[in-house]
Order: sequence, then C-alpha cells, then structure tokens
Amino acid sequence: MAEMKIGKIYFGKDDLQYGLELCLANAGRVASIVDCRTAQAVDVLLVSFFWFRDIYYFEKFLRDSGLKNRTKKPIIVAGGMQATMTPEIISQMVDYVFIGDGEGDLKLILDEIEAGIKPTSKHLYTKNSEGVPLPCECVPSGFKIEKKATQLVTRIEIARGCRFKCSFCCLSNLKPYREVETEKVIEQINATRGKLVSVFAPERTCHSGWSEIEASIEKKGLKDFGQDARLENIHKVKSNTVTFGLEGISYALRKSIKKPFTEDFIIERLGAFVESKSKVCMVSAYFIADLPGETDDDWKEIYQLFARIEKENWSRFFTFKPILNPLSPKNFTPLVNSPVHVFRDYKKTWSNLMRKNGSRWGFRIAETMVWSPWLRLIDVIVNKGGGEAYKIISRMPYKYLTGTPLSTDQKFLCISVLNECRKIGIYDKLQVIEGEK
Repeated sequence: MAEMKIGKIYFGKDDLQYGLELCLANAGRVASIVDCRTAQAVDVLLVSFFWFRDIYYFEKFLRDSGLKNRTKKPIIVAGGMQATMTPEIISQMVDYVFIGDGEGDLKLILDEIEAGIKPTSKHLYTKNSEGVPLPCECVPSGFKIEKKATQLVTRIEIARGCRFKCSFCCLSNLKPYREVETEKVIEQINATRGKLVSVFAPERTCHSGWSEIEASIEKKGLKDFGQDARLENIHKVKSNTVTFGLEGISYALRKSIKKPFTEDFIIERLGAFVESKSKVCMVSAYFIADLPGETDDDWKEIYQLFARIEKENWSRFFTFKPILNPLSPKNFTPLVNSPVHVFRDYKKTWSNLMRKNGSRWGFRIAETMVWSPWLRLIDVIVNKGGGEAYKIISRMPYKYLTGTPLSTDQKFLCISVLNECRKIGIYDKLQVIEGEK
C-alpha cells in the first residue's frame, strides 16, 4: 500500500506555523505545503485557520484548486484558533474541524484515516454534528521550530492560555494558563543554532521564570525579536521596542474590560520605559474602538492622554505607534453579544487624533490604518453568523474574497450583503447597527 500523502496549507504573513508543526511532530508525520495546482494530489489536507480572513482566503483556494465541489480526496481537516471559535462555518468547507489543541489527537486521526476508518476523536466536529465539543486542552511542551528566510529564526512556546480575564479576549476561556517549565525553555534556547529567537506566549513576561529565560537568551548571544508585554511589565523588555495593549480609550472603558489602567499609571510606565533606554524607542499601543458604552467623552479622554504625553520631557525620545482596532465580538468572551456599528467613521476620528485635529503633536507619532466598514462586516459574518453564513461567502464575488472594495463602493456593498443576511435569516445574529452614530 502506498504511503498516505499529507498536504498542509495556511494563510497570512506568518509562516512560522508553530501549532501545526507541533501537531505534525507529535504525530510523527511530514506534510508538504500545497497550492491550488497540487492540492488534489494529496490524500489528506491539513488547514490552519488563525483569524477570520483565512476563511475567505480558503474559499478562494477551494475555487482555484477545484476542491470546492469535491467528491473524493483529499479529506480536509481544519484546526487552529479560528477553527475552534467558529467551527460551524468552517465545517461547511471541510470534512472535519478539530476543536482546541491538536497535538495529542492528530496522530490517531491520521492513523485512522490511513486505515480507512472514520476518525473517532471526541474533539472533531462536522457539519452533521449535533453539538460543538469542548476544546481539547494540552499541556505545552518544550518544543521549537526553525525557519530560514534571510536568517535562521527559532520560535519557542513558553506558556499557553492567559492569567488574565480581559472581556474582549477568548484566550482565558479557551485555554487554562499553563507554563512550559523554565528548565525546558532554557534547554531549547541553548540548542538554538541561529542568532534570532522568539519566545512566545499570550503574556510572555508573566512567565514565572521570565528573568531566567531572558538571562539565558542574553548569555547565548541571541536577539529576541519578541516585543509584546503587558503595560505593567514593559520594564522587563530589554530592547528599545515594545508593544502592549491599552484597549480602552478612556479609564472607564478600560475598567469595563478588566484593564483598569489609570492615566497616571500609563504615564509613569511609559516614562520609566523610555528613560531606561539609551536610544530612541518605538512604542506600539493597541486600542479598541466601539466598546459598549463608548461616547464622545471617552474620545476627549484619549486626547487628554496624548496631551499629557506631549508635556513629558521623555516624549521627545520615543516614537509612538497607536493602533486602533474596532471591536470584533468573539465567541467565548463576555462581549460576544455586543453590537457592531459598521458604518461609524473611525477612520476619520482616528486620523483627527493622530494629526491633533489639523495640528501636530509634540512627539513622533506613526500613523496607522483603521478597519474599513467592509472588513468589520466580513469579520462579524464569520464570528457571529454560524454555519448558515457560509451561504454568503460561497456566493461572494471572487474579487472580494481577498481584496478590499473601493472606499466609495463599500457602503453600498455592505448594505447589499446585509440584505442577503436578512434573506437567509442570520441578520439578527450579527447585531449590526447600520446607523453612523
């Protein structure tokens, strides 16, 4: 009997697909990357879904590869964070959706498929399943992957899940917080062959052995290109670049999502970080628009925060990169039923803030883009539309699956798609508010 051929595909810029490679390593299997020309040659296709746009990319792939209306091979198995959060819609495109961490089950799944047996894992979901199973939970292990582009990069997981319970984030509800033992992390760091390393976790500076891990990276002479930390821990980041989430644009909104950082605390932490560096710093901060209860007063407060930063002497020694992401209500979060104001002009609101209403802030600021109405709508369709929402995606014009409509066309297209959502009975589930206020 010929050996079963396994293919794999993932989307986006990040080709360090740690989760998929961990699953394959534990299964003792090798999978080849496929494209639309080679996908039909494999027996099993593993697909990693990380975020909502991957569903649209995969729909394009199905059309291009001729697999959309397949009747035979390959058997398609989906996994990843987005697959766990929205298995109903993904199950309309694949044979099996794995819910949760897959490294403990993939071996048996592939062995059973190879033997001609229907997979028996209790964490698999299909479009004919009566209910979605609970996510599989695996203890993270000392594992690393290496990828060489211009330089060899090593990626090492140090923790899984999250200690915190932020209302907008699903991680703490999907995965219990568990750490890889510090000794195992250091062992992998010492075995690193290149000069670049990324030790990652949802809140990596909260690892109980972070100081020892960081010391081992320095001792090995490696460059850690991870830069994320919680605001209270940015002093633990030794590089001149850091990224953290403030999320709420005001104290009241931050408190409402369980990130009660005061303005004074933000200024103190930022100042301490910048003043501790000998070179100009790059500081990125994430904000969330359209949180429940947001008013004009909240926007006034973020202007006040920027004005306070401007008055600080240390503000001349850093570049500030604020990033605004309108709320994406997710399953497994308390905000899942929050309304979405698709047509609010956050692009204009954000641009006015970045440019101080036609003036200029007294510190360097890097402007960033804001999600368009189209992106917000196709996001909410995936995350809240359920299996029936695939009818929208399966009929979506080809050019809109991976492209973005012209800004002048977006409102008309969004209204057209929302009308289609009404026809198939998912409009109310989306909780979209169509007014601009």
